[in-house]
Amino acid sequence: MSAPFSFEDLFDVEEYLYFLEETLVAENTPRQCDFLEAVLSLAPGSKVLDLGCGHGRHALELASRGHDVLGLDLVPGFLERAAEEAKRRGLTLGLVHGDMRSFATDEPVFDGVVCLFDAFGFFPDEDNDQVLRNAFAALKPGGRLLLDLRPREIVGRLPPASVVDMGNGDMMIDRHHFDPESGRLIDRRTFVRSGQTRDVAFSVRLYSYTEMRTILLGVGFEVAGVYGGWDGASPTLHSNRLLILARKPG
Repeated sequence: MSAPFSFEDLFDVEEYLYFLEETLVAENTPRQCDFLEAVLSLAPGSKVLDLGCGHGRHALELASRGHDVLGLDLVPGFLERAAEEAKRRGLTLGLVHGDMRSFATDEPVFDGVVCLFDAFGFFPDEDNDQVLRNAFAALKPGGRLLLDLRPREIVGRLPPASVVDMGNGDMMIDRHHFDPESGRLIDRRTFVRSGQTRDVAFSVRLYSYTEMRTILLGVGFEVAGVYGGWDGASPTLHSNRLLILARKPG
């Protein structure tokens, strides 16, 4: 089972970006959005939903390319940061404070839906499934979903602890273990900053491709592709990412 936790405690925006800025730069957002446009078959001006958009890394880039983007997130601070950046860049970007488990539209209006960078999997299994049902309902017939997950197979390569060390005494320390019964990676994260320590416990559901494929098919999707990274390569046991492309029939 997944223990409840506060998203705002886990994702204190300033602290999150302080420790992970270099990692996010290395993610190469423009190249990833090239990939998104290609696999989602986004025509100019496509309507895109970004579930768990965070501070708008992909949503802002897609909006800069002329797409009609709606970003949804549970953390108000992330949305504030995305809105500030959109204003600074003169971009039109829709942002909604909400829960992807309850997101709904009156009719299917989106050409593409994305859920990226480990935004999927924080909830219990039945709630994670509901997120996929919501994405299916929001897509137009023929619309596509891209899920960006950490594959379950990565567990065998994870050390019991990892550290982001800023070199000045500030550290973000993750101590984690995998629970095979629930399929969840259990993490205790400790932030050490300016001599102060803060702990947050959370967990993320990890899926194998075959497991997620079965779930997506059960929702009604067709599985149109699977990739082991943003370069479009096929997944292997050594892949650090699992990108699954699903299509709503029609």
